[in-house]
Amino acid sequence: MEKKALENVSLVINEGECILVAGNTGSGKSTLLQIVAGLIEPTSGAVLYDGERKKGYEIRRNIGIAFQYPEDQFFAERVFDEVAFAVKNFYPDRDPVPLVKKAMEFVGLDFDSFKDRVPFFLSGGEKRRVAIASVIVHEPDILILDEPLVGLDREGKTDLLRIVEKWKTLGKTVILISHDIETVINHVDRVVVLEKGKKVFDGTRMEFLEEYDPRFFTSKMLVMRELVLKREDPFSMSDDELLERVCNS
Repeated sequence: MEKKALENVSLVINEGECILVAGNTGSGKSTLLQIVAGLIEPTSGAVLYDGERKKGYEIRRNIGIAFQYPEDQFFAERVFDEVAFAVKNFYPDRDPVPLVKKAMEFVGLDFDSFKDRVPFFLSGGEKRRVAIASVIVHEPDILILDEPLVGLDREGKTDLLRIVEKWKTLGKTVILISHDIETVINHVDRVVVLEKGKKVFDGTRMEFLEEYDPRFFTSKMLVMRELVLKREDPFSMSDDELLERVCNS
């Protein structure tokens, strides 16, 4: 008997929205986002883009997706060629250099210092940045990041989330898959939780803290939940203020 990766999942993603898709391993997160990105076709149901039913190849230039392990999407021997691939594929008549330089600088990589380096030999954080640059270089409307914080230290996570915030200022859509809800929730508008292929929660980050099962929350998130229940805004507080609340709880 075949197991369904997703079952009756209906999801509306609005322009300019930043969404966290969470859930345990095997819950269907990656399958959902590959369908959204047009990389695989659903066996039933449909993906509507701007209200119209479209095939994957029709929407791929509008979406950039970076996978959990950057090495899985690398193929070029130079960072420049890695980042330039989407431009050459979608816009073969355009000069890739200005777009590659812009994308690299957007993610915090100096063009002259990194363009000729081998992507496979970079640090974990640098690989992640190259992967993101390679999927935003063609200026898509939607950025999808699959577990972007895995393997990064605190500084690396901060740098990556700074890229997410910059993308949001452009008014573009971001979809994040992450197990690190405590870190990511400060940067998203909405949380969607999948369980065994089904959507079990879909609401704002405030609603998530208030309504979702607190047994799965970290100490910091429990304090944030208490603040929400007291009608206080935990997202207006600094990390130091929240840490003090955690220590005193």
